[in-house]
Amino acid sequence: MVVLVFIFGYLFIAFGNFISLNKIIPSILMSTICWSIIIFFKLPVYEFNNFLIKKNQYNLLLFHLGKTSEILFFIIGAMSIISVIDEFFGFESLKKLFFSTTKRNFLWKLNIVSFLLSAIIDNLTATIVLISLLKKTINNYKDRLYYIGLVIISANAGGVWSPIGDITTTMLWISKKVTTIFLIKKILIPSIICMISSTLIASYMPVFNGPIKLDKKKLSENDIKEGSFILKIGLLLMLLVPIYKNFIGIPPYMGIMFSLMILLIICKINYKDKFNKSIDKIFKRLDLSSILFFFGILLSVSSLESLGLLFDLSTWINNSFHSWKITSLILGLISSIIDNVPLMAASISMFSYYPINHNLWYFIAYVSGTGGSLFLIGSASGVAAMGIEKIDFIWYFKKISWIAFIGYISGYTYLLITT
Repeated sequence: MVVLVFIFGYLFIAFGNFISLNKIIPSILMSTICWSIIIFFKLPVYEFNNFLIKKNQYNLLLFHLGKTSEILFFIIGAMSIISVIDEFFGFESLKKLFFSTTKRNFLWKLNIVSFLLSAIIDNLTATIVLISLLKKTINNYKDRLYYIGLVIISANAGGVWSPIGDITTTMLWISKKVTTIFLIKKILIPSIICMISSTLIASYMPVFNGPIKLDKKKLSENDIKEGSFILKIGLLLMLLVPIYKNFIGIPPYMGIMFSLMILLIICKINYKDKFNKSIDKIFKRLDLSSILFFFGILLSVSSLESLGLLFDLSTWINNSFHSWKITSLILGLISSIIDNVPLMAASISMFSYYPINHNLWYFIAYVSGTGGSLFLIGSASGVAAMGIEKIDFIWYFKKISWIAFIGYISGYTYLLITT
C-alpha cells in the first residue's frame, strides 16, 4: 500500500504542471500518508545499520525526521548565505568571471565552474549558488532552465571525485571504503568525461546558438567593492563547512549555520546601517516552498527505506547479477529515481567483504552520483533546482535526461575500459 501511495505521489509530482497542481501538495501528502499507513497498521519497520534492525514506528519516524532536518537546515543555511551575498551585490561582481559574447561560451564557463565548485562546497550548495547567479544574469526563463539542467549534470559529476563533494561519496569515505588519493585518481577522469561529453552535446543544441546578452546592473564603485568582499567571505565560509566537519567533527548543518552567523556578524560590523535595514528582507527571500517540497520527498523515501524495501531491492539486484560491474550500473540507474543515500548504505553492507580501494567502490561512487542526474528528482541538487525554479519533471526528462544519460554512460565506459 505504501509503495502504491509513493508511485501515485511520484506521478502527481511528475505531471503536476498538466493538472496545475503545485508540487508541494503531492510531496507533503505522499509523506504523511505513507507514514500514517505505517503507524496506523503497525507495519514492521527497520533501521538499516549493516543489517535490518526492527524498530518502533514512532521512534524511527523521529530518527528519519532528524536525518531530513539535517539536510533541510543545511539548505536553509546555504540559502541564507546566498541571500546575504545577493543583498550586498556579491553576484554582480561574480558576473565578470562569466563574461561571454556567445551562449555556447557562457555554457562552457558555467559548467566548468559548476564542476569545480561542487567538489569544494558539495554539489547541492554549488547548484544553489549558480542558480542564484543565473537568476541575476539570464532574464529569459526558458533559456535559464536549459543552463540549470546542465549545471545539475556538471555539479553531480564534480561531486563524485571529491570525498566532500557528494553525500554518497562522503559515506564511502567515512566508512573507510575509499581513500582521498585513490578516489581522485580513479574517478576524476570519468567525471570530467561525463561533464565534457554532456556539455559538448548540449552546446550544439539550438538554444545555445547565437550571442548572449547578460543582464547587468549599474552599480557604483563602492557597491562593486562591497559586493566583491561579501562574495569572497561568503564563499570562503561555505568552503570552511567540510573543514569544520573533518577537524572539529560537527555535522554540515551546524557548520553552515555557524558560517552564516559569522557572515552576519561581519556584515553588522562593516555595514551597520545597511545591514539593519535589510536583515528582515534577507530572510524573507528564502524559498519556503522549496524547503517543504524537499521535506516531503525525503520523508517519503524514508518510509520505503524503513519498510526494508530499498534493502530488499538492493539485495535482489546483487543476487540476480553475477558481475558487480553490472550491479553497480543498475544501482546507478535506480539512484536516478529514488534517494541514493539508503541505496549506498545498503551497498556498503552488501559488499562489505570487498577491501578498501577495491574498484567496486569507485564504480558505485561514480554511478550513485552521476546517475542522479538522469531524472530531476534523482539528486539533492536536482530536487533543489526543481523547487527553486519550479522546473517541470517532464520537461527535464524530455530535454535534459538524454544528455545526462550520454554523460553517465561515457564516464562509465571509461571505467570499464580502464578497470
